[in-house]
Amino acid sequence: MEDNRYPHGQKMYDLIKEVIDVTGPRLPGSQEERQGAKIIADQIERELGTAAVTEKFKTPRHACISAIPWLGWVAFVAFCAFYLSPIASLVISAFCLLFALTHIFYYSHLLDPLFPKDDSQNVYAVIPPKSGNAKYNIILSAHMDSSWCWLHSYRNPNTMMIKTGLGVLSVVLLMIISIVTIVLEASTSISFIGLSAVFNNVSSNVHDGKDIATIVMYCLPLLCLPGFYFLTQYLSYDKKIAAPGAMDNLSGVATSIEVVKHFQQNEEEIAKDAKFIILGTGAEESGLIGAMAFVKTHKDDKDLINKNTYALNLDSFRDMDHFNVVKKDTLQFIPFDKELTELSKQAIDNCGVESHIIENPVGGSDSTAFAKAGIKTITINAQDPRPTDYYHTTNDGMNNLKIDTLEKGFEVVKELVRLIDNKYKDDASSKN
Repeated sequence: MEDNRYPHGQKMYDLIKEVIDVTGPRLPGSQEERQGAKIIADQIERELGTAAVTEKFKTPRHACISAIPWLGWVAFVAFCAFYLSPIASLVISAFCLLFALTHIFYYSHLLDPLFPKDDSQNVYAVIPPKSGNAKYNIILSAHMDSSWCWLHSYRNPNTMMIKTGLGVLSVVLLMIISIVTIVLEASTSISFIGLSAVFNNVSSNVHDGKDIATIVMYCLPLLCLPGFYFLTQYLSYDKKIAAPGAMDNLSGVATSIEVVKHFQQNEEEIAKDAKFIILGTGAEESGLIGAMAFVKTHKDDKDLINKNTYALNLDSFRDMDHFNVVKKDTLQFIPFDKELTELSKQAIDNCGVESHIIENPVGGSDSTAFAKAGIKTITINAQDPRPTDYYHTTNDGMNNLKIDTLEKGFEVVKELVRLIDNKYKDDASSKN
């Protein structure tokens, strides 16, 4: 049913529905992601009358966050290894922790060769300036893929962080137990671990401290098992319950198209030498791979990426009470542009909703890839930053969208573009 109160929001809703009706979830590197990219390219060409370019790249099937269940099973292997060799257990559990820190939290891709590769793609279109001579560029980016279903969020979002934290702590605990066992075995004549200990110590009567210590060392790793189980249950690899990605992030894709269309139809609102680049990235949920591929491919293309390029990353518009300016992906250690942070806050405030300047505590956004390439960037969303049952779950479908928030997201991004344009005009006039 159409809602005439929100004409832009309704149009965006229809664009999102067009994709989801055909593809459903669009996991990184999947056939559905490729289908979605084709539909989005067609939408860009239909709505904006400009050619869309598709650039292919390879992406790991289960990288970064989607590898967490595999880590849980590897942690179980470390648990079993403990009873044969605490050194082996230490090595395996240390690998789990190192992988988590580098690939899941920091989004490194050093170990991506361990994972099977699939085809993914970026889609972008250039809307040239009316003057024919671009003085500055605005990239409106949004990822096109969707996520596996995060089971902890889906079942009970209030316990998600607790269960995930226990999983990580359990890996650390097993490492500590392994280290203590190695030290004790090296400094005493006691064989705490191994088949010889099983038969020689544990089977004997408990009559002194040595036997008690042996039993304690055998039992302590059992404390880690619930945490390892929580890791294996972090998300489901069942495509049938993967996230359709209406909010995250077709809402961002639709916003970028609608904003550029508005300025095409209202030429007087924007500088004649402003160039727009609409960018739909693939495989964001595999660790920002699409955005990384884009900046790598175009790092020397001064027509797209230069000192006067502003990358506005649009990622999830749903919650009216949570219009956020994400100024930094904390664990990536790279802050986003300070001036864009302030302009984004001003744009939200100008549109009559409360703004929140936040940091993304875990993981990353496509702005990280842009910032590492030296591009002025910011991420804007309208999403409750707390765990919810609709973020990265099967609940993120069409019923999850709110047309009034889509409309407001359009207004905010449009206002931000206007503020950037005013800044450019002011800077240009001051130099004359």
